Order: sequence, then C-alpha cells, then structure tokens
Amino acid sequence: MKFAPLFALCALIVAASLAAFPAHAQWMWKDEAGRLVVSDQPPPTNVPLSRIVKAPRQRAADLRPMPPAKEGEPKDAAKADAVKADGVKADASKNLADRDLEYKQRQKEEAEATKKAEAEATKAKAMQENCTAVRGNLAGLQNGGRAARVNEKGEKSYIDDAQRQGEIAKTQSQIAQYCK
Repeated sequence: MKFAPLFALCALIVAASLAAFPAHAQWMWKDEAGRLVVSDQPPPTNVPLSRIVKAPRQRAADLRPMPPAKEGEPKDAAKADAVKADGVKADASKNLADRDLEYKQRQKEEAEATKKAEAEATKAKAMQENCTAVRGNLAGLQNGGRAARVNEKGEKSYIDDAQRQGEIAKTQSQIAQYCK
C-alpha cells in the first residue's frame, strides 16, 4: 500500500492534463490577455497568425489558394465554393462518404482498365501466334514438296497443283488477317 498515494497522484495528473487539452481540440492560440485558448473551432479572424500556437494539419489540397472571386460572388473564402481545375464548381468540404465513393469508383475504373489491357495483350499474343503458324503453312505450300490433308475419316490425301494454288491463296488471305 506504499504506492497508493503515488498512484493516486499520477492518476490526478493524467486526468488534469486530459481535461486541459481535450482530444478533439485542434486549435490553440493566445487571446488579447495572453491566456491560452484551446478549441476545436478556428480562432476569430481578429487573432493574428503570430498568436496561433497550434493549428490542425492541412492537406496539400486545402492549402491551394482560392481563385479570385468574380463579380457578384462572395469574397469570403469560407462561403465561396471551391473551383475544380476544369472550372466546375464543387463543394469545398466533401464528406468522408463522398470521398470513399470516389475512391472506390477510381479503383473500379483502374481495375477495368487493367483488365482491358490484359485482354488486348492476350489478343495480340494470339494474333502473333496465328500469324507465325499461317506463315509456316504458306512456306510449306510454296516450297514445292508434297502437301497432304487429313480427311474426315483420318486418312491422308495428297493435293494436286490446282488445290495447292487454292490453299496458297487461302493462306495469303489469312496472313492479311492475322499479320497486321
């Protein structure tokens, strides 16, 4: 029981520090009297930047300067809408659900683009393989050796010169199709 007073003192110090600086407080500044003010709201506009002790972290997008206000628009940055790069007005503070939805949409679009690119690569590879096979067939037909086909019964039958010319023409049209 020697440590009970020490434990109570530590608990009191921790509780006092938590009460003085709540977890949700993000702003700290000194008022006109020099007292430290802690708040979750930004200081009044009459407090100079030199007296602001702590401000919440800001993303790079939040630090981007606002475009100049046009005639008839409010000049107060807090009331003005943010303007995207393409000129479309957007809400300056999107909520978490909207940002999450946009993130998921971008992920879906990237996955679709990747899938499409893979399909195109597979198609190009198949076309290249077909091209190689058809060119080999043409070379075999043009070399003048005996050419044969296998009929429905699985029997080998040799082709004559007229059939060879027809097969060469057919193979050349396949080359035009596959070898682009």
